[in-house]
Amino acid sequence: MALLGAIFCLYWYVYFKRNFQGELLTDGPYGVVRHPFYTGFLMFALGFAIALPIYETRLLLVITLAVLYVYVPKEEEQMIQEYRKKYAAYKKKVPWRLIPYLY
Repeated sequence: MALLGAIFCLYWYVYFKRNFQGELLTDGPYGVVRHPFYTGFLMFALGFAIALPIYETRLLLVITLAVLYVYVPKEEEQMIQEYRKKYAAYKKKVPWRLIPYLY
């Protein structure tokens, strides 16, 4: 899972660098979840904590969860402010923030 998360983060990075030109991205990884980088990093942290269950990896997972819990809603508010109707339509099209069919 950690490796898949790292691959997903790299895929997001390449996709973002190639496609972002100041407009809202709604395709590629953004067609699955609204925050694909965070999804990849969460997968990485969870997989790492499972594969190597030591204090540091568990702490990384807890910090990741806490940061996502606080930051994702704030980022969504910023996106609503910036893109307004486009983001509202996007939220209807892609209802999942981080985990498809769950959250």
